[in-house]
Order: sequence, then C-alpha cells, then structure tokens
Amino acid sequence: MFRNYFKLAFRTLWRQKFYTALNIFGLSLGIAVGLVLFQFIRFHLGFDRYHTHADQLYRVVTELHLDDGSVIYEKGSPLAIGTALQASLPQVKDAAVLLQLRGATVGVPAHGDTEYFTEHSNIGFADPHWFGLFNYTWANGDAQTALTSPNKAVITQKLAVKYFGHDNPVGRTLVLDNHYTVTVAGILKNNPDNTDLQTDIFLSRVSMRQYYPGWEEGMMRDWGAINSTTQSYVRLTAGVSPQKAEAVIAQLQKAHFSPDVVKAYRFKLQPLSEVHFDGRFGGSVRRSLLITLACTGLFIVLIGCFNFINMATAQSMKRAKEIGTRKVLGGTPISIFWQFITEITSIVLLATALSFLWVICFHSLVANWLQVQLHFNVLRDPSLLLGLVSLLVFVVLVSGVYPAFVLSRFKPVAALQQQRTGGPNAVYRKGLVILQHVIVQGLIVCSLIITLQVRHLKTADIGYNREAVLMIPIPDTDKQKMSYLANELRAQPGIQSLSFCFQAPSGEAAPGGSIKYDDRNWEAFPASTVVGDAAYLSTFQLTLLAGDNLQESDTIRQVLINQTLLHKLGFKEPGQAIGHTLTIGGLNDRTATISGVVKDFNVHALYTPMDPVVITTQRDQYRYAAIKLAAAGQGQLRERIRKAWQAAYPTSVFEYRYVDEQIDAFYHKEDLLSNLIRTTTVIAIIISCLGLLGLISFFTLQRTKEIGIRKVLGASVAGIVYLLSKDFFILLLLSMAITAPFAWYGMSQWLQGFAYRINISWWMFGLSGLMSVLITLFTVSYQAIKAAFANPVKSLKMD
Repeated sequence: MFRNYFKLAFRTLWRQKFYTALNIFGLSLGIAVGLVLFQFIRFHLGFDRYHTHADQLYRVVTELHLDDGSVIYEKGSPLAIGTALQASLPQVKDAAVLLQLRGATVGVPAHGDTEYFTEHSNIGFADPHWFGLFNYTWANGDAQTALTSPNKAVITQKLAVKYFGHDNPVGRTLVLDNHYTVTVAGILKNNPDNTDLQTDIFLSRVSMRQYYPGWEEGMMRDWGAINSTTQSYVRLTAGVSPQKAEAVIAQLQKAHFSPDVVKAYRFKLQPLSEVHFDGRFGGSVRRSLLITLACTGLFIVLIGCFNFINMATAQSMKRAKEIGTRKVLGGTPISIFWQFITEITSIVLLATALSFLWVICFHSLVANWLQVQLHFNVLRDPSLLLGLVSLLVFVVLVSGVYPAFVLSRFKPVAALQQQRTGGPNAVYRKGLVILQHVIVQGLIVCSLIITLQVRHLKTADIGYNREAVLMIPIPDTDKQKMSYLANELRAQPGIQSLSFCFQAPSGEAAPGGSIKYDDRNWEAFPASTVVGDAAYLSTFQLTLLAGDNLQESDTIRQVLINQTLLHKLGFKEPGQAIGHTLTIGGLNDRTATISGVVKDFNVHALYTPMDPVVITTQRDQYRYAAIKLAAAGQGQLRERIRKAWQAAYPTSVFEYRYVDEQIDAFYHKEDLLSNLIRTTTVIAIIISCLGLLGLISFFTLQRTKEIGIRKVLGASVAGIVYLLSKDFFILLLLSMAITAPFAWYGMSQWLQGFAYRINISWWMFGLSGLMSVLITLFTVSYQAIKAAFANPVKSLKMD
C-alpha cells in the first residue's frame, strides 16, 4: 500500500516540478540550519558533563560587594579555601586547586641543543587531588604518584608529540622560562574539545616554592590573594546543598579578613555545569545565546514549513477534481490523508539529503565562524540521528498534517463556492504569511542592532590610542637585557614610542585590590592597577589632566590616578589629591605619592562601567614591551623588531600581537552571535522569498484569464501589478506593526548586558521595514510584471 502511495507521490511531485523544487530547496536550507545549530548547541551543553561526579563538583568563586550596591565578580578564589572548607565540613569529599600560569617559554633539551616553544594559559600547578576530582585518561604514569614530588610534570599527548616526536617522553626534562627544570612523570590523553579545563602541562604543586620564591607561602595562606589564575574546586557529598558549604565559608573568612572588609567578600560555590555559561565569572557562552539560537533555528525550519502549507492549501482548488475522482472510485478520507502525508514525507526526505550537501559544502566556513569543529556522521552519532529523526517528524507533522487533513476532507461540490469566496484556507494562509514576515523582520531588526552594537564596542573611544601598538612579551625583567632591547628599538626609524608594562590598558585580567588614601581607613571599593614605565602615557596617548607624569623607577614611588578614582575619593578638582599618598593593596600594601591625574580610560571590556585606576611603575611586574609604530612599512619594521628582540632573548620564542586585535577578541561572543544571526537572517530571507515566489506564481497562473480580460478592457500594466501584489504588501505592513514592539523589547533586554551601548532608534525599524518592502517587491514584481505583459489573447485561450 505504501509503495503505491510513494509512486503516486512521485508522479504528483514530478508534474509540479517548479513548486516541488521551491519546497525542497527552502526546506533543505531550514533543515541544514537546524542541523548545524543542533550540533553547536549540543556541543556547548555537553561541556564538562563527562566527569563521573560532575553533578557534585563546584568551583569556588568570589563576589566583591561594594557600598554603592555594585558587585565585582571574580572566577578565582584563595588557594587555601578548599582545604579549610574540607577540614570544617565533613560533607566535602575532596578539594583541589589549580594555579594557572598566563604563559611560559618551554625549552626541550635534545642532542646538546634546546628547542623552544611558547605556551599560553595551558600550564598550571596541581596535585593528585585534581585527578581525583576530574576524569583524565592516563596513557603513561599514575595519578596518585606523578605529581607528589617537586619538579615533576605531566603533559598531554599532543604536547608530547610536539616536544619529543614519537619518542617516549617519560623521564625527559623541560625547562620553563630558562630557569626551572622539570621531569616528565606522566602522559595524559588529549583533553576533549568540550571542556573548560584545557590544561596541557600540570606541574607538581610542591614545586611552587621554586617557581614563586618568597611568594608561595603567602599565596597558599593569604585569603586576600585572589585573581583569575587561582581556582579552587570541591566535591560535595550527593544531596548536600552548596548553600551549606557557603555558610561554613562565611564563618571561616571572619578569621582572615578585618571586620570592615569581611562583609564585602562573599565566596560562592558555582556548579561545574554553570562554569561554561556564567559570563560573570568568565563563561565562554551564555545560555541565553543558546536559547536564542535554538529559537532562531526553529523559526527557520517553521518558515520552510509555512511555505509548504501555503502552497498546499493554495493548490487545494486545483486538486479538487483529483480528490473528487478518488472519492468516487472508493477512496476514503484516511487513504487520501496518508497520500498527502506521503507526498510531504518524500519532499522532506529529499530536502534532508540536500541539506547534508549544504552542510558538507559549507562545513569549513561554518567551522571558521563558530570556531569549533562540528561532526555530522549520523551513523556514528546516535544523538544526532535521534535529533535528525525528531526534526524530520516535526517538519512532516507541522507541514503535512493540516494540508492533508484539509484536502482529505475536501468536498468537490463546494469547490466553486470556496473558489469564489476564498474559503477559510485563505485566511489561514494569510496568517502564516504574516507570521513568516514577522520572523524575517524580527531577524533583520535583531541582526541590524547586534551588528551596530558590536561595531560600537570595537570603535568606541576607550580613552587611549590603540592603533598600531604592538605588544611583544618580555621573558624576564633583567635590567641589562631590557635596556639593550630599549636602546635597539628606539634607534629604529618608524618606532614612535616604547614602554615596558604589565599589559595594555585594557586586558582580560585587570589586577587590583583595596586602596587607602593618606591616613584614612581602607576604602570600601577596589581599584584596578596598571603597571607601566614613564613612557606608558605617551605610548598609549593617555591624557594627563593635572600634575606630572611618573618618573622612571624600578619600584613603586609615585602613582597616577584616573578621574573615576579621584571622584570616588571625594574630590572634584585634581589638585586636591596631588601630593598625597596612596597605599595599594594589590601591590603588597606599597605606599606612593599621587603625582598626577589622567583622563578616564577603560581597563575592561565595555560590559562594565569605568573602573577606578591606579598607574605606577614596578619593573619586576613588566611582562610586555608596548611599541607604537608608524603607519607605513610595518612589515619590515616588525622584522627588525624581531631581530633586536631575539638578540636580547635568544632562548625564547618571538611573538607579537596588536592591541586592537586583542580588544576585538574581547567581543568574541558578540561576533559569534552577529555572524550567526546575519547568516540565519539571510537564509530566512531566501526561504521566505521562495515561498512568496511560489505563491505569486500560483496566483498569477490561477488568475491568467482574469488578467487577460482586464487587459482587453484597458487595464494598465501598473494596474495589473498592483492588483497581484497589493495583498502581499498589506500583509507585510501588518507584520511590521506586530514585529516592532517585540523586537524593541527583546533587543532592549539584550543591550542591558553592556555598560556602553547604542540607543535603539526608530530608523532601525524603518530601515528593516524598507528592506522587507524591497525584498518583497523584488520577489513579487517579477511574476506580476511578467503576467501584466503577457499576450491577453493567449491568456484567454488557456484552459
């Protein structure tokens, strides 16, 4: 029986090749988008879910509550907090810490020579407790013993191959930053892609004493030593609420903070399942983004479904004779229902095959946009297969049930009456066209606002000049080497300025801490700390409003403060603070004289408001040389910089990065959302245009004789075009009125996540409406004009 259904379906679809092609093409685009977004969302939802005790694991994070009601969020926590909590709360099964290094040069001795590599943010100090909390697969070595001794390291397979080729790396040595020699004691299999714990070199925690001489004990005991590189994790007994552990921590911290400070610090237990999504604590992707993409994918699929429903119901009159004949010959409503379901199933299967062709053709482009490799092997991925089958069933039900029900219950006797009045199907069809326009216009508005906001973030005035500033790392702060490099570089034509500093003014991590003005108590707010030499202001073109620039010094003697800090200290005029002293908690409570006030500049991405900032000198904190370049000849200039740098640091790897590239990287999530929304908007427009093209083509064909009669009676071409297209534009105007308030509200809520944001203006909706009008006009007018210019004699002769 079903075999006959498919034969009849194939014949019907072949007779209507144009409409079949439109439906298949539109549905294939929708299904392809659905497949890509399904895999992308599933990839992110699976982050760190593979750990055995994932539901019992928590990261200790820090909230700093200020007197003005604002909160500063920090993903780091004191290294001592996990051990203290475990000793005070029996329900803590285990605790571990990870102290990450921001970067290091790794030397690999071999055959009397040393090859050098640079690693970034994938090196950390840990101990066996870390491997008790998280699941790692050991290719060589033992989790309980590998990191119990000083100067031991465990590396992943990809680094083992990178450093040693296919030789056995166990027992081989690595030299970190040309000073610290460690022995490889174990090999781990590579980290999965869907984990935020992307550490490739684990150093034994007991080695911290050698790496941080004089600092290690304080870091392990001081509860105020908090930054993004110090992370603590705990595992609670199943069923124990994190709030119970937080209450214990609140009691413990009273012994480590003064009464006036303890109320500001709150340590929270963040579930491992939220680490990837909580943007406050450095999460990579927000759940709201995934929800937005899921809704967008659903809308794209629905638009393709609406096209089929509209075409099927529009053709119901044309198929009246076929249905009547079948019923006269004994066909039942249920058999006719299944015949039409078979037709839509055939279209969906063909569209699915074509969708995989789109995915294969654009796989590399999609991977580049999403910055992740997605896999689409249905036979080896049960979840993908289940998702695909669910999607196909959904499409068949949404697209096929209503048209099949309408057509199977169709009464041929009523055909002429419905043809005259339009019937209920016309109202239903208009509703779907309006809904389709609402989705497309909503996507256009959202795409426009997101694009403008991302552009605003990247081009906003952040208080300093970021153009043509090259950042090159300084492997060590030996004064002789730095002086040699500075002399060599300043002698190069094309280098306008050079400054040694901890980082550019805006960075992913902005060190800071409490401050104290003169003899007052510690302030209730923290200040970010910027460390740079006397040339820092000129290199980044920071504006000095009052006082004097910093004098060159290897230590902390003077400080500059920004306007925000000046006002928070209670002063209006810069001169009121100059000459007074400031104690900087973030720099070991060092005291310095305020020498000047600079204009405000942003030290964070523009999600957050302006911070109070302290600028000072301290040579042992310098990590980069910031080089302001002339606009011309930068390629040759970079090569001369490389040679001078390698002469100063021959045992390190030369790297560089422009400051504007670094700032653009802050807004990776917004770039991702912008690319995805723009792409899906274009696809939604294409699918919508295919539907409009199919409808106008069918209606034009249906009204061929009417058009011929009107032309014979003197109707103009413009009049015919207006007759055929006016209904589409009325529906478009209705959809614009519906879209505007919803789009305004949704994008207003999204923009609240940025301290610096654009204003939503009426012209944005006007522009999106104009684009919709032009797109509809382009789609509809071609067929309308073609029909208007047709020979009326031929039109009247048509059956």
